[in-house]
Amino acid sequence: MNAQFPFNAPDPQNLQVLEAYRVRAAAAKATTEDFTGWLERIDVLEGLTTKDLTRIHGQLIAIGNLKFEISGRRVGLCYKISDRGRQSLEKAKTAATAAKDNDGDETAQDAAA
Repeated sequence: MNAQFPFNAPDPQNLQVLEAYRVRAAAAKATTEDFTGWLERIDVLEGLTTKDLTRIHGQLIAIGNLKFEISGRRVGLCYKISDRGRQSLEKAKTAATAAKDNDGDETAQDAAA
């Protein structure tokens, strides 16, 4: 059974971790000829504790934004942004752009009044 979760504005910390994986994947893709999309776990991210990162990884996996696989003893868990995760990032960027545009419109309307 696949659960369907409506898109609500995702937690900013979840988006921060997803974006960090997106950036890391883009860099790896640009420098690795046979890049598969799998990345080592992000263990350090500015503004987030280890406990935060553990919680966020669990949430992202639970809602289908992040996939994981076990990759041997040396690496451990590897992660990959799912299609749903990419869609979540895109929707969040679109929503942020729309909100920014609306703020600009309101400012212009306030100035005209």
